[in-house]
Amino acid sequence: MDIYPRTDYQTLARYLPDQSAIAADLGDNRNLWGAHPAALEVLARSGTAAASEYPGSYSERFADAVAARIGITPDHITTGVGGTGVLDMLMRAVAPNTMRFLDPGWPAAGMLAQMNGHVPVAVEWHDAMDDPKGFAGSEPAIVFVANPGNPTGMAIPDDWLRAVQERTEAVGSVLILDEAYGEYNRDLDDRTPFEMALNSERTICVKTLSKAYGLAGLRAGYGVANPSLVLEVDKARGPFVVTSVTSAAAAAAVASESPWLADTIAETKANRERVTDALRHRGYEVPRSAANFVFILREANELEDVTARLERVGVRVRPFGGPTRLANGLRATVAPWDRMQRLLDGLDRVAAGTI
Repeated sequence: MDIYPRTDYQTLARYLPDQSAIAADLGDNRNLWGAHPAALEVLARSGTAAASEYPGSYSERFADAVAARIGITPDHITTGVGGTGVLDMLMRAVAPNTMRFLDPGWPAAGMLAQMNGHVPVAVEWHDAMDDPKGFAGSEPAIVFVANPGNPTGMAIPDDWLRAVQERTEAVGSVLILDEAYGEYNRDLDDRTPFEMALNSERTICVKTLSKAYGLAGLRAGYGVANPSLVLEVDKARGPFVVTSVTSAAAAAAVASESPWLADTIAETKANRERVTDALRHRGYEVPRSAANFVFILREANELEDVTARLERVGVRVRPFGGPTRLANGLRATVAPWDRMQRLLDGLDRVAAGTI
């Protein structure tokens, strides 16, 4: 038996969205209003120690700040290299099995599952919404739910989440509530996904500072769970994963009382609704988004052509394709209005055939 390369990696490739410079990059869902000012202050003060000394083994400063903000003890918090890092560690902590997820959904979730020996099992979105217990399955598995969904941006009702959790608890599954875009969907004081995780031994709520906090380049994420689950994830995590400067900057952003977070979220929501209305007025089908992006449904055979045409006028969106109509479209990050107008103008030129 040949142990290298892994045969189950044959369908995987590098995850490489286009990062080249462009006038309006709406392709990667980061906060296009910039980074949290409290984190920037920490970065500006960083010196030799942040670069030359080992960081805290388990990002204690960051974990303490998150725990204080939520009102729980730090043993309920694990940290990682963005939300992606926390998901990777969780999947490593679970014996190889299957991972059930919504389709359309975030492509990297299936990649992370496969990397860690799990078999991804996609469940079509509308079928899952009609039958949450059927979505969760009848055998132990990892059950992954991103709320709002990506790439559609559609929100999932809390009653549906509770029904899924009831089934996962009954069959011995591990439930992941990925709230990467939760700040754009919930009030900042809404603790529902945290409480679901805290009241279970097999549920984790995963958060990132890459989106609303604008810290995608620092790679800071955390998970909230029962201490017993946190311990297992930390075993898979290993020490020294999050850098000193990231831990300090993330802690400062989480602890900050600045209105910056609420203000940028409010402007994002306003522009999200404004661009959605403008797109629908132009005849596009756009699901109601609860995230910091919109998803413009298109026919599968149009995706690459429209994406390339928009690039010519300085607008980058991200095409997604799949087996259902809901899975095929162009995802565009919500940005300050000048870039939203550039998107609309570009689509108008595509429709007119002038590019």
